[in-house]
Amino acid sequence: GLIVAPSTVAAQYMPQIWRGAAVLSLVWFLQRWKSNVFSRISATRLIDGLDRERFLALDKLSSVGLFVLGGMALAEACGVAVQSILTVGGIGGIATAIAARDILGNMLTGMSMQFSKPFSVGDTIKAGSIEGQVIEMGLTSTTMLNPDKFPVIVPNSFFSSQVIVNKSRATWRAMVVKIPVRLGDFEKIPQITEDIKTMLKSNPKIFVERDTPHCFVSQLVPSFWEITVSCNIKPM
Repeated sequence: GLIVAPSTVAAQYMPQIWRGAAVLSLVWFLQRWKSNVFSRISATRLIDGLDRERFLALDKLSSVGLFVLGGMALAEACGVAVQSILTVGGIGGIATAIAARDILGNMLTGMSMQFSKPFSVGDTIKAGSIEGQVIEMGLTSTTMLNPDKFPVIVPNSFFSSQVIVNKSRATWRAMVVKIPVRLGDFEKIPQITEDIKTMLKSNPKIFVERDTPHCFVSQLVPSFWEITVSCNIKPM
């Protein structure tokens, strides 16, 4: 009969296969365990609002970190020198890094916004020439609805160089109104201004804790007196 010798190739790579399988199993177990823990905490009422959004961002970030570490461990288990790859990549991957800098910039800004929270989903904001309601915050981009109700996808890196005005978090909103009064009704102006101020002070929608409403004659033009009314309105 014939004696078949065991494959030296299979015997050579068998330890690496077992180590790779062990790494994959460990990564799968940790991911499942993390998902279960985060799901249980998220289902409770212990966190809400901004804390819940930060919690979900931490969940995504931990998943990315786990898969990156798992990939590096798998490469080491298969006999690939990760340190050598990183060294060669650092020297020869400059072009790739330059091409990917926008993506990395968007991701870094996205992660920063998830924790600093200059705005949240549902807020109405203005950043540069872009204004609208935030409907989704992703890792690389943010989706908004502009005043015409059209969706606008904005790269996250855009917000890092802009002054962000969050209208939804304002305690009040200033209002200034100009009212013309006929020249012949000059004697009625004191009573008109007092009535307007009394009405504004008694209105529950007017914010009077920090600054009281103002009503005064601002200027005289050839055909009428101009009364300026200013007050702070509570957010709707």
